[in-house]
Amino acid sequence: MSEFNKVEYKSIPLSEVKTDECLKEEEEKPETSQAKTDWISIYIAGTLTYVGAVQFSLYIASIWPYLKTIDATADETFLGLIVSGYSIGQMIACPIVGFWSNKIRKISPPLYMGLFLMFFGNVIYFFTALFPYDRKFCILLARIVIGAGSANITLLRSYAATASTGSDRSKAIAFVTGGMAMGTITGPALQLIFVPLGPKGFHLYGDLNFSIYTAPAAAACIIDIIGALLVHFFFVENMIGVSFTPKNKKEATTPTLPPYDKVAVAICYFTRFCQLLVITNFEAIGTPLAMTMFAWNAPQVVRYGAIANFCASVLAFGIYTVYIKFNLGRIISSRKITMISLFGLLILFLTTYSYSWLPGHLEVYNENDTISLNDETQLVGCNSDKFTWCNIVKPVNVYLYYLSYIFFTGSCFSNINISLNTLFSKIIGPRPQAAQQGWLQNSGGIARAIGPIVISKMYTLYGPVWSWNLVIIVIVITLCFWVVFRKRMVAISLPKEFAHFQDLNDPDFKKPKQ
Repeated sequence: MSEFNKVEYKSIPLSEVKTDECLKEEEEKPETSQAKTDWISIYIAGTLTYVGAVQFSLYIASIWPYLKTIDATADETFLGLIVSGYSIGQMIACPIVGFWSNKIRKISPPLYMGLFLMFFGNVIYFFTALFPYDRKFCILLARIVIGAGSANITLLRSYAATASTGSDRSKAIAFVTGGMAMGTITGPALQLIFVPLGPKGFHLYGDLNFSIYTAPAAAACIIDIIGALLVHFFFVENMIGVSFTPKNKKEATTPTLPPYDKVAVAICYFTRFCQLLVITNFEAIGTPLAMTMFAWNAPQVVRYGAIANFCASVLAFGIYTVYIKFNLGRIISSRKITMISLFGLLILFLTTYSYSWLPGHLEVYNENDTISLNDETQLVGCNSDKFTWCNIVKPVNVYLYYLSYIFFTGSCFSNINISLNTLFSKIIGPRPQAAQQGWLQNSGGIARAIGPIVISKMYTLYGPVWSWNLVIIVIVITLCFWVVFRKRMVAISLPKEFAHFQDLNDPDFKKPKQ
């Protein structure tokens, strides 16, 4: 008792006494006032989205000539299936990855799995020449596996929105979506590194060569390993930008978030579909179209296509840098940027359209032409035995075609990637966004899954004109949606209890009428 009596007691005002309910409420209340955005993790997330996005386009310009080299039975329609294979794998994996991440409340394990799948898919692609038969199906399998691995891009986009404070959110999203934009558009430009290897390159074993066709897959494997190391040593998960829902109604001590505008979300989904359909058009038929339209051989189309994409990537990088440096998301409305960029994509297709009044004709050949074929000489132009439209389609000026492609894809595509994802996150509000981001990713995945098949088939039957017509119609419909529902394409309006999540100076925020 003597020891007990020596204990000194300090009186505490009753107002400072915290009950169990108060403690529980504090645990569930996000401490955004003290929390800060972990920029290192945001930088890593942006790098990882680049790693995933670059897997799609790294060797997109060389798939077609490589496919013809290893499997003569492949045609443009199968090329479209291969291009769509990436998105098919992504669409299958996105719901699984989202469910897994929500179940364990972490994104690191799914990130590791995605990087492993991309690595494994690239290994299959690299060793395709060693398979005894049906090599075109090996490439298809490789693209599906790589696409499944890239599904972790969905988690990273959601992470950017939930791991940043309200004032940092647009900048954080710009880092991650900018990384995705750069990966998509710089992938083909990296082909320039491997052009000196040529189609033959260095002989390794059997029919396997380290060449302009296989070297990109080896480079992608290295990129995947680097991505895994970044996750292991530098990536830290934070969820400071989310208002978590109480586990049950009895524990609910704060108001719930208002519902988001489903019409606005649906328009964002359709816009993503439109955006990916645009780039898919060039990915699916860009290489065979250039070979036909400009009478180029395989090394030429890879070289010039890589140069064009390199120039577009430089422009995209400049826009990406300016957007981050000056935090444009807090200066210019994402709605305006998206609408202007969509209009720019429409101009791209109008300037590269094969109008019937254009001068000149395609260079035409057929299988009966007598030409000495060797490693240095190939039949070039439009194969009249294969296409019925060779004498109808007019050639587009090569300089106008590529200058338009460089300017509008480099600027518009990257701007949409940043502005659309930023606005989409603001429309959803400070809630877990993995599911919605998954559907946003899948809406683009649908375009990349069915787009190459439809576009390549239309190209085979009718030439580039109807492929262009299809994309133009989709762009016009998308623009009409944005014009009609422009007043609904704004950030969610939150009640005062969630004021710490709302940036009243945000150009995407429309103040409610008093």
